[in-house]
Amino acid sequence: MEIRQIRYFLAVQETGSFTKAAEKMFVTQPALSAAIKTLEEELGAELLHRRHKQVTLTPAGSRFRDRAFSILAECSAAKSELMNAPRPRQLRIGMLDTLNTPPINNLLHEFHTTYPEMELHLQTGSKVELANKLGQGRVDMLLTSMGGDDFSRTQLPLYQERFQLMVSRQHDLANRASVRLSDLHGLPMVLRKNCEVLHEGKRVFLAEQAQPRITCRTDNDSWALTMVRNNLAAAILAETVTEPGTVSIPISDFGLTRTVACVWREHSDQEMVQLFTVFAARDSWRGALKAG
Repeated sequence: MEIRQIRYFLAVQETGSFTKAAEKMFVTQPALSAAIKTLEEELGAELLHRRHKQVTLTPAGSRFRDRAFSILAECSAAKSELMNAPRPRQLRIGMLDTLNTPPINNLLHEFHTTYPEMELHLQTGSKVELANKLGQGRVDMLLTSMGGDDFSRTQLPLYQERFQLMVSRQHDLANRASVRLSDLHGLPMVLRKNCEVLHEGKRVFLAEQAQPRITCRTDNDSWALTMVRNNLAAAILAETVTEPGTVSIPISDFGLTRTVACVWREHSDQEMVQLFTVFAARDSWRGALKAG
């Protein structure tokens, strides 16, 4: 049984004519007649007396008419209820692909726990990709890294962290409290092509005449971490990056950092963005950061 069949039936009983009912429902008479015939076959009862000048209801048709009105009323009520139901609020966040770290994961978890009615829609990408998405209005805000100390009113710095050497626990340097760039000369290393300080880091290495052996080039941090975990190479990553079976060691003469920040546009959804940034400015989610 279909809703259109019920509508066609009620149109015929109202107008007393298949022709007039077809005009009322904006369909051809043969299509309307076929739909009602199918309905009668499904119900196992004749609903209409088909006379030359007028169509009237059979006893079964009279009983079904009341049911038909109830069915349409329930359908209309269900449609209205769903259309008027409050939709969950959404915040679209562009996430820098190198920020899959405990502090950021904890921020998102704590925000969702505090505001369970808010849906977070995440899109990951590089800094350039995310900047384009924000400019095109495809995301409401970014969680990304910034350089320098100059921040605008549409940016909220969250924390700053150093870049350190990550090695396997079986690595020769694993027990060192710190290392120098000279210790990395000739060391098998991963070149992370998505690293925020890639070009600055190359200059620092050249200035210190330290030249590691690049044995893996990748823009996927999962591959970099796999290389480190399996003791195939070392890598330079932000200090909050964690991986089982590895250690992160400060590099005393490297000195490069990144500032993790929220960034949004003037015309972003101000209510949603403000809700998130006010929460992010608090200390309640920073347990993972302090522990690190």
